Amino acid sequence: MRSDAMKVGGTVVRSSQAHAQQNAGPLIINLGCGAKTSELCINVDWSIYVILHRHRWLLPLVTPLIRRDRAERVRAMRGTTICHDLRKGIPFPDNSSDAVYHSHIMEHIDRDAVLGFQKEIFRVLKRGGIQRLAVPDLERYVAAYSATLTTDDGTREASLRHDRAVANILEQSVRRASQGVKDKRGMRVRMENFVLGDARARGETHQWMWDRVNLRTVLMDAGFIDIKVCSWNSSDIDGWQRSGLEVASDGSEYKAESLYLECRKP
Repeated sequence: MRSDAMKVGGTVVRSSQAHAQQNAGPLIINLGCGAKTSELCINVDWSIYVILHRHRWLLPLVTPLIRRDRAERVRAMRGTTICHDLRKGIPFPDNSSDAVYHSHIMEHIDRDAVLGFQKEIFRVLKRGGIQRLAVPDLERYVAAYSATLTTDDGTREASLRHDRAVANILEQSVRRASQGVKDKRGMRVRMENFVLGDARARGETHQWMWDRVNLRTVLMDAGFIDIKVCSWNSSDIDGWQRSGLEVASDGSEYKAESLYLECRKP
């Protein structure tokens, strides 16, 4: 193997220097990517999307099972993908990446495992490297919940608005059915549940909720500095806007309920 490359998850991946020369930018690792990938990143996940992206020949065979809209999401995926279970660590050497990004991943990790996850990110970043993360913003959800109490007028509509605010905080922590089979019936649902399991088995459920205060604490404990809240379309990562990872198809914010933070390895 060439000295400017490394083998990761069975895939030969160029080193950060070679990657930067080829892509005119830093080496960015996109953790837990799902179907939201970028050519500017090395995209890591163990979801069915990544498996099918790496084995496109399977798509015509499984499309009747997974639905056409999911197959189209696979076809739209771009960039290098690595199929890897992040519970086993991040499959990159120490001090190898310029930036690490993850979106709506932290809330799915057991609370007592979060610090270990953050230390893994710290390990793979170069000195001065940036971590950018996005999570559902508990502060925003609580504010919306409190507003429904203040504006309650005793009507059924007000009660429904209130219950939706409660669901935004709790529903994804307690659901059993996967989002992929929600409101579906029949053999397709039974087959999918048999293969992939319920919401918890698929890693869909929330194990914790985060805001700018408790996130700052865990980032500090992992060793990060210069912790700051960002907007969805601004970043200290060179060329970040070109990644498209936080942009919807219409150019708007991809996940508008998010809190964005960036921090740096000293």
